[in-house]
Amino acid sequence: MIRKEWKFIGKNRLILISVLAIIFIPFLYSIFFLKSVWDPYGDTKNLPVAVVNLDKSVDYQGKKLAVGDQMVSNLKKNHQLGWRFVSSEKAKEGMKDKKYYTVVTIPEDFSANAATLTDKNPKKMQLKYSTNASLNYIGKVISDVGTEKLNAEVRQQVTKSYATAMFDQVKKAGKGFNDAATGAKKLKDGAVQLNDGTKQYTAGVTQIHDGLATMAVKVADLPAGVQKLTDGSSQLAAGLDQLNGKTGELASGVSQLANGSGQVTSGIGTLQSKLSSMPSAVSQLANGSGKVTQGLGVLNNGIQQFSDKTGALVTGVTQLKNGLYQLDVKVPQYTNGVYQLNSGIQQLNGQTGQLVGGIQQLSNGAGQLNAGVKAYTSQVAGGTAALKSGVADLANNTASLPTSIMDLKKAVDSVSTGSSQLYAANGKVSAGLQQVSDQLNASDITKQASALKDELGSINSQLSALSSAISSDASESSSTASISGQLAKIKGDVGALATATTKTTTQTGSASSGVSQASINAKIDGAGLSPEDAAKAKAALAGVAGTGASQPATTTSEKVDTGKIASIQSEISTVEGQISKLNSLSAKQASLNEKVSSLTGSFQKLASSASALSSNSGDMTQLAATIKTLAKGSQDVTDNLKVLSAGAGQVSTGVDKFSGSAAKLADGVSALNNGASALADQTDKNSKNVAKLVEGSQSLSDGTALLNSQTPKLTAGVGQLAAGGSRLVANNAQLNSGVHQLYSGVAAQSSQMPVLVSGVHMLLSGSNQLLGGSSQVTGGLNQLNSAVAAMPAGINKLYNGSSQVTGGLNTLNSQVPMLASGVQKLDSGSHDLNAGLNTLNGSTGELVSGVNQLNDGAAKLDANSAQLLDGSKQLSDGNGTLASALSDGAKEVNSTPLTDKTADMFAAPVSLKHSDYSYVPNYGHALAPYVLSLALYVGAIVFNFAYPIRKVSERGGTATDWFLSKVSVGTVVAIAMALIEATIMMMAGIHVDHVGQYYITAIMIALTSMYIVMFLSMAFDNPGRFVAMLLLMLQLGGSGGTFPMEVTNHFYNVIHPFLPLTYSILSFRQAITSGLGSITFAQSMWALLVFSVIALALLWFSMVRLQKRHLEGKSQLDDNQKLQEVER
Repeated sequence: MIRKEWKFIGKNRLILISVLAIIFIPFLYSIFFLKSVWDPYGDTKNLPVAVVNLDKSVDYQGKKLAVGDQMVSNLKKNHQLGWRFVSSEKAKEGMKDKKYYTVVTIPEDFSANAATLTDKNPKKMQLKYSTNASLNYIGKVISDVGTEKLNAEVRQQVTKSYATAMFDQVKKAGKGFNDAATGAKKLKDGAVQLNDGTKQYTAGVTQIHDGLATMAVKVADLPAGVQKLTDGSSQLAAGLDQLNGKTGELASGVSQLANGSGQVTSGIGTLQSKLSSMPSAVSQLANGSGKVTQGLGVLNNGIQQFSDKTGALVTGVTQLKNGLYQLDVKVPQYTNGVYQLNSGIQQLNGQTGQLVGGIQQLSNGAGQLNAGVKAYTSQVAGGTAALKSGVADLANNTASLPTSIMDLKKAVDSVSTGSSQLYAANGKVSAGLQQVSDQLNASDITKQASALKDELGSINSQLSALSSAISSDASESSSTASISGQLAKIKGDVGALATATTKTTTQTGSASSGVSQASINAKIDGAGLSPEDAAKAKAALAGVAGTGASQPATTTSEKVDTGKIASIQSEISTVEGQISKLNSLSAKQASLNEKVSSLTGSFQKLASSASALSSNSGDMTQLAATIKTLAKGSQDVTDNLKVLSAGAGQVSTGVDKFSGSAAKLADGVSALNNGASALADQTDKNSKNVAKLVEGSQSLSDGTALLNSQTPKLTAGVGQLAAGGSRLVANNAQLNSGVHQLYSGVAAQSSQMPVLVSGVHMLLSGSNQLLGGSSQVTGGLNQLNSAVAAMPAGINKLYNGSSQVTGGLNTLNSQVPMLASGVQKLDSGSHDLNAGLNTLNGSTGELVSGVNQLNDGAAKLDANSAQLLDGSKQLSDGNGTLASALSDGAKEVNSTPLTDKTADMFAAPVSLKHSDYSYVPNYGHALAPYVLSLALYVGAIVFNFAYPIRKVSERGGTATDWFLSKVSVGTVVAIAMALIEATIMMMAGIHVDHVGQYYITAIMIALTSMYIVMFLSMAFDNPGRFVAMLLLMLQLGGSGGTFPMEVTNHFYNVIHPFLPLTYSILSFRQAITSGLGSITFAQSMWALLVFSVIALALLWFSMVRLQKRHLEGKSQLDDNQKLQEVER
């Protein structure tokens, strides 16, 4: 199998080329990486560093001191860094433009601070520098090192200046020593006087010692007492902090309580003042409800009248539509005849020279004209008559609409008034329930609760009926929106009719009604009506469709008045506006339905509470709770009645607006009727003129025989006839468009009349239901009127008690700010007291210790008084010795040599001498062990990505044969990578101290890496290769190839001994630059050998397991590296 594995590589050019290329990857990786950083520290002279000298020279002990200029002069001779001497502005600009890595600034006071050495408060010299680490961190580190060296040089120069100045002072001191000797003689004389004073001092010290001993005994108990006082002060401060933190909440709460109590008292007072009028109000409410019922009856009658008229309205619209249809069909025939007549007259006018030949044609044309005008006259007359009749019926059907709307207005006003009275009375009931809970006994409560339960049940049922009626009305009012939409369509159709009259034709043709019953039904289906409304519309328009015969074209010379059609369009717009207002009224009716529903729910809750009150009269506690629930329910009813009253007012306002518009609607229909009549009259006039035209054409035919003798007169007459024909043609377009638009609009309105009729019937049904519900409300209010006489006494007591509570709360509220202010001051003072006691407590130990020390010191002073006396005598003797010694010292100082060499020794007393234990030529040599090892590991990973490691060269072999075939290839490739990388890198510039160790290390780390990655790839396929990549990343930081492990993260120190690259790096370092010893090389080789053996064992074991799984037929991860697939 080994031979076949190599044979497969030889015959597969892609695999062969891949293997050969992979062998060179470690070398390429190493050469590119190392050469890029081969000797960065040897070229630091190219690293640009800006120097800005702002220093100003100063005078120091009579000499000019310019440290900044000296520093710049020295830097110009220094080539460690690329110094650039620029201004401050250019330095900032260069740093911004990434031109400089560092900017060194010598400040203005650099020399001035150097001259403050002997001042009372000397100032240090500050050499400022800023770096851009983001540009390159290594560049920043190099700049830091260079700046530190520069700082050391400055220190040396300044120290030398200081030493020189100090030497001058020493010389002056030598001269002063002689003066000191003279003074010492004077000190001797003074010491005699000191000895006398010392005797008096020792006596005083004895007295002080006695007093301090007594004080030390008394102060011992002071710390314990101060500690207790401090603890109590801390507790006091904490308590006052809590009290002070709650005063704001106390003040706010008391204020809210006082305000709330005042509002309660005011409300009870209002309730008390209004209670007397409650029976009257309830009575008025019952009366108002009766009026509502009466008004609803009137409303119901009005709606009934309107419903009775809808049949006549539908009939009139249908007749109007039929008449307009006939007119619309006949007008194009008339206009065609006019065009033909005008054309013939114009030709006649131009052909008068050929009079003889045209006489026969004129006779024929006159005959056609006569027949066409007669047909037009009969058809137009019939259409206008039908239009006039339909509009008249429409006017009759809308005449009673204002009266019906006024009835509706009266009914809605009655509903609004009754709901307002019900709201006021129910509010009083709600306010009195609280007094009932405090004043009435159990029997009274039971009795009145039962009555209240019955009354509320009646009201609830009445409101439910009212809600149902209004809901029905709201659903019926939806048809109004549909009518409004259809009316807009009618308006558009009439406009289209007016436009269509402007169209003309010069051909003789035939006109047909062309409107079938199927097309009418299709238009009704497309109008968006409900199925019921559509069926009604189809039934109402059944039989309207008809057929027409072809009609010959006719001509006329008269103008049709299209202003009448425009007037009809205006009136239809007016009707449309009124229908829009009716839609608004329907919307308000829907809102009223919602409010009545809410009111019904509130009455149901109130009735439920009253039932609970009636059934639990035996338990007073539960009874009181039930009364409170009843009061809350009554308040909900009051709120809903208020909303109902407002809704009824809105409906009343809408009815008011529509009542004024209803008259306008009737006026618009009347105007529409007048316009149709005028149109019919105009048509009659045109018919008379056409009759005259017929007579003229007949005369024209009879007079052709006389035409030859009357040619000049005939020519003049033909000219006049041509002018009249042109005027007639100019008016044909308006007539044709107006008639067509009028017909389209009325036809659309006729299709919606069934919807209007259905809506009116639904409105009538809802009105009947509303009338029944209002009657029930009136009955319930009459029952409520009998239950309000027992409340005034309880309200009076409740008001008196609430007034007392409010007065007390107001008094308490006025005193709370003073309380809060006092607590705040007390809290602040407690903190001051606590701080002072803490300070005192912290100092008691020092106080006791100080007293003890004073006592001890006084004892020592007292004990040493004798020595002091002896010392005084010795001082006197010593001063004599001092005088002679100072004289000798002056001589010695003046004889000491203080030269520049001595100053240099002060400035740089230490010189640094370096020796190499092992020599590393440059950074490239230092980094080479790390990069060489890393490159070989990367090469192993790439090889296992590209080479089909999981395939076999032939089937039937054992797992060991498979293992040996793959290991043979991996071993050869690893050794080849190691030899090529090591050899070419030596040729590229790496100087190796131990060549044998160098090659062995390269081979061992290559084999170890190859076996580890082969195991991971074989055992786990692509996830194993991913693990190999993770191992690579761990070795980047944990192998110690860049920084010492002592400065590396703890985690990497933990894994450091278990990484193969750790040992290859150590071995490479020993082989290339020595310094680690042969034992390091031997240990590293053993470690790599152990890694290799373990990896090979795991590889063999994994291949045995994989072959077993393959033979069992179990699937692998994917087919990319299919297990034991034959290589091809």
